[in-house]
Amino acid sequence: MKRVWIFVKKIMRWIKALRLDENTLAYVAHNKRIFLSERRGKPKTPVLLFELNEQHSSIIAYSYLANVLASKHDADIVAYLPTRHVSWLGSLAWRFLQLLNPIVFSIYGSFGVQGFLAPKLDSVQLRKAQNLFDATLANINTKADIESLCINGVWIGDLVYDSYLMNYNRPTIDRNADDFHASLKNSIKLYVFWEDYISNHDVRAVSVSHCVYDLAIPLRIAVIKNIAVYQINATHVYRLDAKNLFAYNDFYHYRRLFGELPRNVQEAGLKEAEARINRRLAGEVGVDMAYSKKSAYGGSKGIRLVKESSRKKILIATHCFFDSPHSYGNNLSPDFYEWLDFLGQMTQKTDYDWYIKTHPDYLPGTKEIIDSFVEKYPRFTLLPADSSHHQLIAEGIDVALTVYGTIAFEYAALGMPVINASAHNPHVAYDFNLHPKSIEEYECLLLNLEELALPVDKQQVYEYYFMKHIYSTENWLFKDYSQMIEDIGGYKEQFTPKVYEKWLSEWTPEKHTQIIKTLQQFVDSGDFRLDHRHCRRGLTVQRFASTTDAVIVSGTGRRASKIKV
Repeated sequence: MKRVWIFVKKIMRWIKALRLDENTLAYVAHNKRIFLSERRGKPKTPVLLFELNEQHSSIIAYSYLANVLASKHDADIVAYLPTRHVSWLGSLAWRFLQLLNPIVFSIYGSFGVQGFLAPKLDSVQLRKAQNLFDATLANINTKADIESLCINGVWIGDLVYDSYLMNYNRPTIDRNADDFHASLKNSIKLYVFWEDYISNHDVRAVSVSHCVYDLAIPLRIAVIKNIAVYQINATHVYRLDAKNLFAYNDFYHYRRLFGELPRNVQEAGLKEAEARINRRLAGEVGVDMAYSKKSAYGGSKGIRLVKESSRKKILIATHCFFDSPHSYGNNLSPDFYEWLDFLGQMTQKTDYDWYIKTHPDYLPGTKEIIDSFVEKYPRFTLLPADSSHHQLIAEGIDVALTVYGTIAFEYAALGMPVINASAHNPHVAYDFNLHPKSIEEYECLLLNLEELALPVDKQQVYEYYFMKHIYSTENWLFKDYSQMIEDIGGYKEQFTPKVYEKWLSEWTPEKHTQIIKTLQQFVDSGDFRLDHRHCRRGLTVQRFASTTDAVIVSGTGRRASKIKV
């Protein structure tokens, strides 16, 4: 009876997927008016690959980039499923869905997608994948071997690593585990499919939703073949290549780009950054983090949390074990579990007081793993997840440890030293943290904290924040992204058809033309990230004679923020 009910529920979901709601119907009709007249004609040989997903706000961005690239390359747009069919039933369901034309197919088709592709290996490819799997597994002896895995010069080890952790909800990898073998084989099958497809088709560009997990395998193959790859959503647009494999790594260029800005923009930007950081540190939720639900900077709990002693007091700010530790590249440890285990070993070599604090809204499964570490290493003290960093600092925390978390700039803004456990962390271009380049250097720092001297230049902290959250505007697509999120009911609602209603309410022919021109300039520039330079003019500061108010204005003429200068 249970199986019958599960089957009935699946049928009900499929039927529901065939019905377009009012917002989606309006959006599909809108797209057909503004895009399809430009894309009619005979099939083209060149192909553009766009990932097929249901991230509604991102799909709006896809529609524009797809048509800009299609015009540039005179190419067909093909939407591809990022996962592989694992059975004949899955393959049959895919063909069935194509015939029924569910919502997501209708949406993609409305902006000019000519075909839909799902990875499926033939017998030759399956044999090739099996041979590669056997050879690969035989050469994997350590977690570092997995991280560094390359096939024919294509680095996919970090993607294999993070896909396994996420898909199987594991904190680390056991090389001998059956589920890891299954995950590795699946990654290799995807590699084989995409290597053959891209080699045998005239692919001019690829668009991915993420630069991590198996989702990024087409990216890694394409850049080796000098094919342009884009990661785009409602807030960001990146062009990836062999030197820039990860979106959001523009932090390497922050100092140079800041130095190129007019002096008055720099001064106004630093002042606004300081104000926003202060709001964040005052406990305000959601400051430049629309997805955040809780603050780690609230009031005191009323009881002492940090022991009174003369020993150094170390705070470890943990990460989610399952969520892509390789978001920016390789770290000093292969995953967050190994990092915490290394610090556990350090508790046995030092005479410090060691404290662990999770994020206030940690993911399910995190607490159980943390508890196992506290049991294994009794010198760890687990703090309440909702404890305030202000209280911890007031009670004597001396230094904070993170791999690449936001605590790095938050503690620096409070004048506190932070050691990152990654040479690829977002703050690495600045000197307000320490950035050891090897696990040996990291250990040396931890063993000699008495000698640690890190005067924090808060102006660097403000510069970093300005470049990340103000200069790198989120408003290239929506008039005001933050306001849009608020208007539709919260961050997650952008991944529902509600966002289409908001989009249509602010769409104009002038805005349509401006977005196309902005993307054309970005694509032609070859730059890593779309920013104000790809609009009609750069950032300026607009003053008002009657008050002390000023506004940083972006190249589209939209206000970035209201500030006092």
